[in-house]
Amino acid sequence: MVQNRIRRAALAAAAAVAVGIAMVGCAPADDGQQGEVELRFSWWGTDSRHELTNEALDLFEEKNPGITVVRDFGGFDGYIDKLLTQAAGNNSPDVFQLYEEVLREFASRGQLYDLNEATNQGLSLDGWDQGLLDTSTIDGSLSALQFGLTTQSFIFNTELFDQAGVSIPAEGWSWDDLATAAKAVSDGTDNGTYGVTDLSTGYQVFEVWANQNGESYLTDDGLGFSAETLEDFWQYWADMRASGAATPGSLTSEYPTPFDAIIASKAASGFIFANQMAAVQSSIEAEIAAERMPGESPQAGSYLRTAMNIAIGSKTEHPEEAAKLVDFLLNDPEAYEILGIDRGVPANPAVVDAATVDVDDVTAKGLTVIDGVRADGAAPPVPPKPGAGNVNALFAELAQEVQFDRMSIEDAVASFIERAEQELS
Repeated sequence: MVQNRIRRAALAAAAAVAVGIAMVGCAPADDGQQGEVELRFSWWGTDSRHELTNEALDLFEEKNPGITVVRDFGGFDGYIDKLLTQAAGNNSPDVFQLYEEVLREFASRGQLYDLNEATNQGLSLDGWDQGLLDTSTIDGSLSALQFGLTTQSFIFNTELFDQAGVSIPAEGWSWDDLATAAKAVSDGTDNGTYGVTDLSTGYQVFEVWANQNGESYLTDDGLGFSAETLEDFWQYWADMRASGAATPGSLTSEYPTPFDAIIASKAASGFIFANQMAAVQSSIEAEIAAERMPGESPQAGSYLRTAMNIAIGSKTEHPEEAAKLVDFLLNDPEAYEILGIDRGVPANPAVVDAATVDVDDVTAKGLTVIDGVRADGAAPPVPPKPGAGNVNALFAELAQEVQFDRMSIEDAVASFIERAEQELS
């Protein structure tokens, strides 16, 4: 539960104080140089993201003499708990990366600076889409900004599809088309290779499914879908497993992300975010293709989603310098010549060209999907209520119970709705 996580964070913060642990952060550097400011910036990511971000931050420091950025980065596991611990110890970073599902949780605890105020301190929102700004506005406060946009996409191992004599589905394909193609690939390739990764544990995939059925996954009020819609989704994947079209539970559990089984050539297709194309292609010898998610007609379910957010801590002692850093990371073309689209396509249209000028053919495939969703995708949802992160984990947990036949679909759906509503209450 969120409350337990907060209590753990508070205890961890108290322990840190007790043993005298001090982190650089919101206070000026004590180096004898008057006017010198240190900002702590926290983010998660891969080694390649760290390298790109550090290079961009070096440029920021060159452009802003007197401001030093202390870099606090690592992997995603434990990242949010670390931020909560720091907040409980009154030691939050000045600027930090967040993701949409926890945005309202942080805002409800008063941990986010109103970026409307930052527009008077060096942050420009010129050219930004008002709809995007609205999705990050909570109780009248602009709590964060989009640090990259992406969308859901489907990828295919073209060699395995060719081996089975199956064509890559064209735009406008349906979920039934996926079932037919995946079964044909499973039957037409070597034993142990499946047509598609079982995606029943992915709340992001279900989110698309719900949108296509005129519902929502999560809203600012709670759950936005009917039990029947989730039952249909989990039944679809149960049928896919039963036919041999999708990976069985024992195999799916070996590959924690939706594209790991594709990299291992255990599955011929699956789901990724469109900006991940290059990273996946670099890990597999076979060529991969990308398409819109199935079922996008007559009602689209994919949308331009916030890959991650950037926020200023409410306790920062340097709001003006923090605003300058956020403005640089979101609006400076020179920054995006370095950052590219590692975090997704920039939300500010003015720097998209700078971010994409040198993209390779593989990345361009992902951008094509993003452009299509930009043109006719679904509207992005508002940030969900606190507890959404726990709900997402619960979704995967109960879907796996169904995968291994430890729960019926009906019981799993009922349990999910009951427990999710408790988390969101």
